Formats: sequence, structure tokens, C-alpha cells
Amino acid sequence: MPELLIRAMRLADLPGVFALQCRAHPADYHEPLEALASRLRAGHAHCFVAECVGELLGYVFAHPWSGEPPPLHVPLPPSRPPDHVFLHDLAVCQASRRRAAGGRLHDAVLESAVNAGLADMQLVAVGAARVFWLRKGFVELPQARLHPAYGDAVLMRRELDLRDSAARTDLNQ
Repeated sequence: MPELLIRAMRLADLPGVFALQCRAHPADYHEPLEALASRLRAGHAHCFVAECVGELLGYVFAHPWSGEPPPLHVPLPPSRPPDHVFLHDLAVCQASRRRAAGGRLHDAVLESAVNAGLADMQLVAVGAARVFWLRKGFVELPQARLHPAYGDAVLMRRELDLRDSAARTDLNQ
């Protein structure tokens, strides 16, 4: 079986990322290319793709952030100095789930967040994704209020530890 590669996302990846987003998420969560590009610009060190033999199999958008989760569907507004990494979206194609693409993309963001010296990661879990994030060490913050665009979702947080970085020397092994 060909190797699954995790690498930094590039602007040239956005059309494929958008197409995968449209296959992976309900229409209410499809974000326009300009919104995706703003997330990549803000979080270039924290956005990754999973690919195999040049085929895009998954992606993750994450970026430094402070305060409440950013709005959906629009380019990111200016942020105050960040206090966490916001994991905005992670999606993988059905076929790559058996290859742990989602977990490896999460690990890439975890590594980049620790390397950036940020204290935690936050995300908004929608639908069944909540279970995946609980297994990755996130806890729910049920008292948090979310913008209605997030629908029936919950804010989650994972505290980071510098030891998280020591356990991962090569994400592609």
C-alpha cells in the first residue's frame, strides 16, 4: 500500500480541499474559498493535508486565535495576540479513515501548536465528531456559547504539554 504523507497545506491545495469539504460536510458547513484561504494565511504553520501518490485524502485547518471561536463562512477577522490554536476543520475521505489520516492530521497540529508555545487547542465539535475529539484528549466546555452558525455543536479544549512534542519525532513514520 502506498505511503500516506502528511505535509504542509499550500494555496494550490485549496480547490481540492474545497471539493473534499463539500463531500465530507453538510452544505451548512461548506465555506467559500476566500474564507479557507484566510484560514491558511493565518495558520500557515498549522494547516496540513494528507495525500497518497498525489491524491488529496484529508486536510486540517488550524490557526492561532484568542477568544470565542471565529465566525464561519467569512474570512477571518483580525485577532488579538493568540492564546491557543483553534482547530477549525479536519476532514478525511472515507477511504483514508482506515489509514488513520484524521489522527495523523491531528498529531501534526498538536506538534505545531506545542512548537509555537501555545497553551491549548480548541475546536468546535459538530455531530459525531465529538467522540473522535474525546479520544484525542479534548474535553467539552458546555458552558461556552457558540454562534448559531455552528448549529448543534460543542466547544472543546485540550491543554498542551511540551512532552506532547517529545513523543513525535517524525509524523510520516
